[in-house]
Amino acid sequence: MRFAILGAALLLAACATTQAAAPPAAATASSTASPIAAGIAPSEGVSRNPADAPAGAYTLDSRHASVVWRVRHLGLGLYTARFDTVSGSLTFDPANPANSSVSATIAANSVSTGLLDQQGERAFDREIAEAFGAAAHPNIAFVSRSAQVTGSAGGLITGDLTFNGQTHPVTLEATFHGGRFVTLRGKHVIGFSGRTIIRRSEWGVSNWLAFTGDEVEILIDAEFIKD
Repeated sequence: MRFAILGAALLLAACATTQAAAPPAAATASSTASPIAAGIAPSEGVSRNPADAPAGAYTLDSRHASVVWRVRHLGLGLYTARFDTVSGSLTFDPANPANSSVSATIAANSVSTGLLDQQGERAFDREIAEAFGAAAHPNIAFVSRSAQVTGSAGGLITGDLTFNGQTHPVTLEATFHGGRFVTLRGKHVIGFSGRTIIRRSEWGVSNWLAFTGDEVEILIDAEFIKD
């Protein structure tokens, strides 16, 4: 799925026909800077340097993790839902992050759209879980096989994704959001996010293709606690 700022493109096209002098560089930078584009800043005390985090085993904090998926409804708006139940583990090597590994398990029947039927029940969620093959294959699993560092806080994680009884490779774009010692827990905590796009038909899930298409974007945010 690709995002484009059409309004900006149209504005630039219109401005290209004018002969007005360009504003000073400083003025241009200040007028176009966007605090939204920068995202939510990390709090004080958070280190973005992976070397500051202890090496070893970590466990996913399921209360501070989310697995969200999005599909393009009728080729238009992005329809968003999530899974409520997820667990996982991480082996972190700050000296050589490419040696790190991660695994995660999601309950296939924990899909949550937030939609209720006329009886106030989550019938649509159950339909989606059935399409995922949740009855015969209750868990969706990801196991990393390799990692590649692409920047100071980013990388690519390649692994096997299993659901609906089938396993195929996927690659996650991963971002390290930093770590800190959390006094309340008495342990070090590190945060990551991940993103990938899959074609669900490759896993044998073809329901509603005419309405939502084949591509599914998966967005992951997670905190891991040092064991």
